[in-house]
Amino acid sequence: MEPRPLPADPLLASALVGRGDSLDERERIAELDQKRDWDGLLRYAEERQRRDPEGSDWGVVAAYAWGRNGDYSKAISALSRVIQRNPEDVGAWNLLGESQRRAGQPGQAVRTLERASAIGRTSFVTFFFLGEAYRDANRLDRAMSAYREAARLEPEFARTWFELGAAYIRLGERDEIPLVLERLKKLDPVLGEELRKRLEARQRP
Repeated sequence: MEPRPLPADPLLASALVGRGDSLDERERIAELDQKRDWDGLLRYAEERQRRDPEGSDWGVVAAYAWGRNGDYSKAISALSRVIQRNPEDVGAWNLLGESQRRAGQPGQAVRTLERASAIGRTSFVTFFFLGEAYRDANRLDRAMSAYREAARLEPEFARTWFELGAAYIRLGERDEIPLVLERLKKLDPVLGEELRKRLEARQRP
């Protein structure tokens, strides 16, 4: 049985960056997120959304809060509406794809994030989430490619290297693993040790 994926909270929160119409609103969003007060964040978003029904930012913030509370169906519905109004919102596409994956819909997540990757070609978050969706859909060769692109766009993000190494292990691409372990040793020794243990477990008869 494969280990459960590690949480990707900073990547989820990237969808909140720049949301809100003022510095005070952005600071309030960040404060509630840092406190992990998802109910409070949802109330705040819904209050602001009542004042500005056409403002897509608040739909994304509300969807983020629903998703963090595990209510993925509401998150998916809200994000679908946001994207209808603003199809260039890469953060909304990313959050939609990750919500679909977490809701147990990896195939739909792949389709969503493939579309997102055509819009956000320089977003490492998009390609990391796409790798996760491919992995859950058991398309490991595609997952590897997506993780490689995420690592190219943001080589300092340790989780990408970890997931890339895990895909190499599952596919038996052992020649590639020493480089990944070396990168993780510098970026995140804890993840590097976890990957080394997975490699050892795979090598046992």
